[in-house]
Amino acid sequence: MASGIEIFIDESGDFGQFDARCPYYIVTMVFHETTCLLFSHISELEYRLSLIGLEEHCIHSSPAVRGEHEYHGIDLATRRKMMSCFSAFVRKSGLSHKCFFVEKRPSDTESDTVARLRGTIEPFLSANEERLMRYSQMSVSYDKGQRPLLQLITEIFAERFHDVRIIKTLPVFSRIFQMADYVCTMNRLAFKLRHDGCLSKSETRFFGNIGNFRKKWLKPLMGTEWRQ
Repeated sequence: MASGIEIFIDESGDFGQFDARCPYYIVTMVFHETTCLLFSHISELEYRLSLIGLEEHCIHSSPAVRGEHEYHGIDLATRRKMMSCFSAFVRKSGLSHKCFFVEKRPSDTESDTVARLRGTIEPFLSANEERLMRYSQMSVSYDKGQRPLLQLITEIFAERFHDVRIIKTLPVFSRIFQMADYVCTMNRLAFKLRHDGCLSKSETRFFGNIGNFRKKWLKPLMGTEWRQ
């Protein structure tokens, strides 16, 4: 039997009323086998962040790209360096991820969104149930930000796996959790491109152009997807 597995979960979107500016809900799971040691990768990340004065900084990818919230006033070059460092960490870490998308409809209620999200996650867990059950221990970490998602996560994992632990993990304490946030952000932008054909002005300023976004940021991330 394999050793343990940790699953870190983050989301993009909410269960509220339909908003044409954000017509989707994305859930990302990042998988960490406990035999996969991350110390050297995290140490390298911390060192590279220290070179730009951001050591031990909790990375929030979406506002970093747009220069909002805590990144307001931080120049574009610094934000790019920070995100490039984190992208390299994601690529080298050996961690894998899986994204689940729900495109919301104007008539959707919260229950509709939850039901459709369940319909995307359950088939994945069913297809990988035998593989996941080989691990001696399983923990699922979420920051408990959205109650409907927490309830859904608790239910669908408890239905399939014995002794699974649901853990509250704040992003500031976990680079793996920050990876889940990063994956959500990049997939949200990819989803946006497929449907709208463009990025916002601030996103385009950060990535340079769509081709650069796909080649430098999205393609390497695809290499870390969970393989069945």
